[in-house]
Amino acid sequence: MFRSSLFASGASTAAAVLLAAVTAVAQQPVSQQPAAKSQPVTAYVHARILPGGGVPIADGVLVVDNGKIAAIGPAGTAIPDGAKVVDCTGKTITPGLIDASFRTAASLADVNEQSSEVTPQLRVLDTIDPDDKALVRARQAGVTAVHVMPGTRAVIGGIGCVVKTMGSEPRAMLLKEDASLRITLGAEPSMGNRAIRGGDVDSIYYRRPTTRMGVVWEVRRSFFDAKEAMQTVPGQAPQPAAPGLAVLQKVLQGQLTAVTTARSEQDLRTALRIADEFGYKTVVDEAQDAHLVLDELAAAKTTVLLGAPSAPGVAGTGAQDGAEPRYATVAKLAARGIPFVITTGTNLASLDLVREAMFATRHGLSPTQALDAVTIEPAKLLGIAERTGSLQKGKDADFVVWSTDPLDPAAVAESVHIDGLSVTASR
Repeated sequence: MFRSSLFASGASTAAAVLLAAVTAVAQQPVSQQPAAKSQPVTAYVHARILPGGGVPIADGVLVVDNGKIAAIGPAGTAIPDGAKVVDCTGKTITPGLIDASFRTAASLADVNEQSSEVTPQLRVLDTIDPDDKALVRARQAGVTAVHVMPGTRAVIGGIGCVVKTMGSEPRAMLLKEDASLRITLGAEPSMGNRAIRGGDVDSIYYRRPTTRMGVVWEVRRSFFDAKEAMQTVPGQAPQPAAPGLAVLQKVLQGQLTAVTTARSEQDLRTALRIADEFGYKTVVDEAQDAHLVLDELAAAKTTVLLGAPSAPGVAGTGAQDGAEPRYATVAKLAARGIPFVITTGTNLASLDLVREAMFATRHGLSPTQALDAVTIEPAKLLGIAERTGSLQKGKDADFVVWSTDPLDPAAVAESVHIDGLSVTASR
């Protein structure tokens, strides 16, 4: 009893002291409260700067002030008095790379909802872990922003988001919350939907569809239902749509980008056909057989998220779609004027994003096109170009200092910066 009373008394005293301290801080004028420590102005000089979507600067200056790009230009660009100066002689500075189709290290169980084949209302943001090993590796390899989508085991998996590869918690990392709606064609959405050891699907624990036909029907039925729900009856106020239908309606109204993961020729044709049927625009993801449907892609003016251009085949469950990648696909897309970006995607055979860009140059893409395909072009596609993707005054200071040209096989990301802060090492 004595010890209990003593503990209670001590706890009360401690609580009173803490409350007094908190009250005193809260009552201070704002000007007297401790301010967040600002970053020192830093100038990176004598660097070869590849700004992304702009003219290279052979001997450049990049000035960073409190997380933003304050100035960029050739030698002689004004540097504020007192700025920290970093000599980058022999090094190359580029914007931080952007992976427009990124696979996190989250388990399949976390990113693939199994209760239904169509779950457009789900958000992959709810699965983001700032300490994800895939994010750590990506930023160490120069990637400062990624587009993350739900997994590929549902027909319509949910809403993707764009985040920076560093942050204290998911919302602090967020660049764009509603970036895409993932639709998946091919074999993956029907995997595991058959009864064990064959036979009929005879219980609620086995989902539909079980065929490629069924997968396509699920997409078509979902958009048909969404379109029907948009119709109004004269004299009656429109009823609010269910959450899933509301998301699909945003796609139909052009307010949300549909990203259709389709690897094989037949699935790519189907993706374009369904989009045309319901009147929405889609981006095609993975697209290893894009070399077989160049005319259709060009006619539809569809952007391609080309997954792992370095890979001679598709590894993982996506291999069952039967796609046959070609090293020359990326150059053929460029030659036909089909908009594209380079990604690591879902292919388990993918390399770091900068290496994928390097391989693209080995197979016919110019270095400028390759770098733009992992910086400014994905930024434009994802709607984040006003903040990142290129080195311009006023944009976020997301950039990489490379030991040499980033497309050189020996290149190393010596320092990676997000909002001006060096984040090369893991948190």
